[in-house]
Amino acid sequence: MEQTVPFKQTKLKRFLVRHRDALIAAAILGPMIFWWLVVSGFPTLFGFILGFFEWIGIQGQPKFIGLGNYIRFFEDPLYYNALWRSIWMGGLVSGVTLLAGFGAALLMNMPLFGKGIYRSIWYIPAVTSTVATTQIFNILLDPSNGVINNFLKSIGHEPIIWQFSTGWSVFWIVVYSVWKGVGGAALIWLAGLQSVDVSLYEAAEIDGAGRLQKLRYVTIPGLKPIATYIVITSLIGAIQIYEQVMFITGGGPYGQTEVLVFRIYRDAFWDFNLGMAGASSLIMAVIVFTATVLYYRRSTKADRSNTIPLKKGA
Repeated sequence: MEQTVPFKQTKLKRFLVRHRDALIAAAILGPMIFWWLVVSGFPTLFGFILGFFEWIGIQGQPKFIGLGNYIRFFEDPLYYNALWRSIWMGGLVSGVTLLAGFGAALLMNMPLFGKGIYRSIWYIPAVTSTVATTQIFNILLDPSNGVINNFLKSIGHEPIIWQFSTGWSVFWIVVYSVWKGVGGAALIWLAGLQSVDVSLYEAAEIDGAGRLQKLRYVTIPGLKPIATYIVITSLIGAIQIYEQVMFITGGGPYGQTEVLVFRIYRDAFWDFNLGMAGASSLIMAVIVFTATVLYYRRSTKADRSNTIPLKKGA
């Protein structure tokens, strides 16, 4: 006698077959999404909510003050000056890193012997510990027995107390940041260089184009998609500059290198002003998001304006 399969079991089997790929993706991504929510998602949302409260000290009671913390951010020079330093120092670091990384990528793309070793050497700073490497920088910049000051004394120059000079403090923060980030930028630029169609270079050579002309009319236009990605990620990372400021200058001299993320850290973990730290975090997130969207829209708009519309019936 023929057995009948229950209707619910057949319907479940059809659902599993139809959504097989989606279920596999959910099984793989589900734990990762849950971990992100626990470690980053919920704490970030909680920090944003804190911006609407006055909460001094963990044992105190939060007091709802609405936009009070946000108004103070734009009235207190301690905060909007820190934001301004984050913007111009981060922009400087980002610009130098992108240019240096592009130059390094051009060198890596040349047919050199042992180029894999060169690429690994360029990327080593990106995977080294920030705490360890900044301490090496501090040893080099020691005002009494630092390597650089010893060299200056050997050539008859007076030693420089780097930590008391705003210009030199910014200079060394930029130098360290570029040294740390140029390897990652170079590898991304290199991936873009290798994705450009080789036939375009061959056609340019037939037309008599030189190296600079091929770079200007073939390489750079071919790098626009990867350039959009690397510029956006570099700007996001640069405006959140923090570790090198903390370990090299500590925000000095006299707070002249104190950036916004460092100010948020001080509010949250030194002064326990949790409400102000949350408000500053939200303002920074809005600024980063707005800058990213504006740059992306501008870059895609420029690409659309360069396309030639097809006539109907073509």
